[in-house]
Amino acid sequence: MVKVKTLALSVSAALAWGAMGSAQAATTSQQVADLKEQVAELQQMVQTLSGQQQQQAVQLQQQAEMAAAKPAPVAPMASSSKPGWFTLPDGQTQVKLYGSVRVDGTYDTKANPSPNINNNTNSVPLNSANGTKDNLNVTAATSRIGLDIVRPTQYGDLIGKIEADFMGSSGGTNSDGQFRVRHAYMSLNKWLVGQTTSPFVNADTMPETVDFNGAMGGGTKRTVQVRYTQPVTANQKLLLALEGGDVDGINSSASTATVTAITTTGTTSSGGNRLPALTARYDIATADKKGLLQVHGLLHENRVSLSDSVDETKLGWGVGLGAKYSFTPNDTVFANYYHVKGDSKYMLYSNPAYATGVDGTDVIIAESEFDSGLIGYAHKWSPKWRSTVAAGGIWYKNSNDYADFAKTTSSTSLNKSMYNIIANSFYSPVPGVDLGVEYTYGQRKTFLNEKGDYSRVNLMAKYNF
Repeated sequence: MVKVKTLALSVSAALAWGAMGSAQAATTSQQVADLKEQVAELQQMVQTLSGQQQQQAVQLQQQAEMAAAKPAPVAPMASSSKPGWFTLPDGQTQVKLYGSVRVDGTYDTKANPSPNINNNTNSVPLNSANGTKDNLNVTAATSRIGLDIVRPTQYGDLIGKIEADFMGSSGGTNSDGQFRVRHAYMSLNKWLVGQTTSPFVNADTMPETVDFNGAMGGGTKRTVQVRYTQPVTANQKLLLALEGGDVDGINSSASTATVTAITTTGTTSSGGNRLPALTARYDIATADKKGLLQVHGLLHENRVSLSDSVDETKLGWGVGLGAKYSFTPNDTVFANYYHVKGDSKYMLYSNPAYATGVDGTDVIIAESEFDSGLIGYAHKWSPKWRSTVAAGGIWYKNSNDYADFAKTTSSTSLNKSMYNIIANSFYSPVPGVDLGVEYTYGQRKTFLNEKGDYSRVNLMAKYNF
């Protein structure tokens, strides 16, 4: 606006000067009148331009005030670029492919009733049965593939995982495998929904094994759950989960010390658990991250229902402790302990959770009860070579209705005790490749004190990607 006024004044001065010169030359009143008229028109133009500029300034000021008053929309953070991840076309979601190509081989020097490559200490033939020895089995069904998925939101990262292997119902049997879901969940902030490892099992405090399932005295159970995680301190957190129940079945003759009539042979329960299982875990890590202590808890319902009038429930429960500590960068110790009643779902190699029977119109549930323990030590000989030794066992209570049932029926499948001793070594010639060899000796003992010995060599080759 100032520039316009200056221009107008300059032109007016020039015209005035010209008018003076012309008046001196021609001294005509008409020329003076024309010049005055032109100066008046220029002044009007200046006023018009000045008013337009003032109006535009007011409009700009109003727009700025409205923009400042309106809150900015909440938008997710931009997706970051991370090694090994690729971004989907939406520009926000990132995905990472991972997995392993794996081949396992087992050789049983003592009797083994199953071609499955998993540890079979709990079902190995009794020594008196003179079972077939020297069995070779191989499989690639332990190979797995998975996707990690991350999308940022205003509430934090939305995380998803899908992982599967080929260890389905016939998996691990001489390369015959069926696709099986291991993990399938989504999590946001403190909440998780889907299938993943239960808080009750001790996957974080277990030693490394070549055997696909893991050492006795531990668990790897993955369940469908709704889980909440609450950080307590920088090194402590609490996990609580509600997990899907199972339909219980009565699939064999059952008896207890008080049962007089057995009527449930081959009968399948028509009822399932009415309530989800409740599991919990409390983690305590050392500030230097060398040590970890976990406390586990479990509550669930055992239910057997033949009809509305023949229905019985009992509480199953368990508590556990798991720990590991690395006293040097190359040396780590492990220890786990559990006490469980009325459950066989979570701990590896355990007996059925209960025996059942019917006395008149009353269903009788005789729950099992056991302790389990594990100790282990791992040492890294070099960046490419590491070894582990471990020992674990399960011991059932010998003075309850469950034990009486096993003795009364002369059961050869229900075990009073089991143990394993494991020694292994892993060699990694190049990054991502593991070659493993492991020897396992085990034994099971029935409630009638009959024994079955187990002896196996495991071999493994795995490429992680």
